[in-house]
Amino acid sequence: MPRLTRTAPTRLPDGWTLRRWIALLALATALSWGLMLVGFPAAPLLGSMIAGIGFGVGGTVLVMPRLAYTVAQGFAGVFIARSLTPGIFVDVVAHSPILLLFTALTLAAAFLVGWGVNRFAGVPELPAIFGSLPGMSGAMVIIAQERGVDARIVALMQYTRLAGVILAVSLISHAMPDGSAAHADTAVAESGSVWVEIASMALALIGPFATRLRRLPAAAMLVPMVLGGAIEATGAFQIELPAWAIVLTFGVIGLEVGLKFTRDTLVHALRLVPVVIVSCLALIFLGGLLALLLRLMMPVDMLTAFLAMAPGSIETVAIVAAAAHADVPTILAFQTFRLFVVVLFVPSLMLRLSRLPVWKP
Repeated sequence: MPRLTRTAPTRLPDGWTLRRWIALLALATALSWGLMLVGFPAAPLLGSMIAGIGFGVGGTVLVMPRLAYTVAQGFAGVFIARSLTPGIFVDVVAHSPILLLFTALTLAAAFLVGWGVNRFAGVPELPAIFGSLPGMSGAMVIIAQERGVDARIVALMQYTRLAGVILAVSLISHAMPDGSAAHADTAVAESGSVWVEIASMALALIGPFATRLRRLPAAAMLVPMVLGGAIEATGAFQIELPAWAIVLTFGVIGLEVGLKFTRDTLVHALRLVPVVIVSCLALIFLGGLLALLLRLMMPVDMLTAFLAMAPGSIETVAIVAAAAHADVPTILAFQTFRLFVVVLFVPSLMLRLSRLPVWKP
């Protein structure tokens, strides 16, 4: 099967491209505003994603600039850092057996879903496995492409699941009460020192430079997040970001996800779309079952448990968690641990598992 290649977009007049961007941003703003009115947490994220999907599937050739996305990841890291305490590291150590157990169970669920996609849809074992793995969606697509796997199928599965997870966690966060009043301090401050906001934004701008740390997954978000958490822990100042920066951050990340759904990708794997959607729902459902089990083993609310088990990208889950006032440190402990395990170790393991005689030829 052919590998994923970035088709060079047809050159359009600058004015035409600008009009398309204006139309996309107008639609994203309208959808985000509507979702915000009905009380969805991280409404700009969901509204922008829906708008991006509409334009991408509609054949509009628009790509989110890489710099804008890495800057948004940096701002997301700083936004999340407001919810961090030194206790998160204590939690990771104290609950390391549970982290290992649930990471293993999540990976087993992903392997089961990948096996089902192979068995019932005839998708080759490696695309089925890489498409089902939870973690950084972009990283899974890149790893698949580097290993000669059909990355278009992997991209379709990964981004469909990511969109489904964003929609699911948004709906569940909207339906459930806030995780706990104890976490209400994760809300964005409505006002604060201008100099503190400037310093916080400067910290976020480290994100694009952190991308040079290629061995660190999600470095653009994790580096500002860790630095921001350390600053919060020392009491040097309390991180504050202006509301408009948070809205733009959510919007850029939502558009980045939505615009990944291109007409070419869907046409290439049109017959797989129903199977991909079913596999996406199955993985989210299995994540929900694991959340119920986690709640029995740890004193966490259901919203926190579901977000900790959600098989999506860490930045999208974390910003929804922070906006919904869930227990962000606990969620990040599970999501970050799984992220490193999946990106650093699982691809090689899955290559070995793909040689087992359980796959449909």
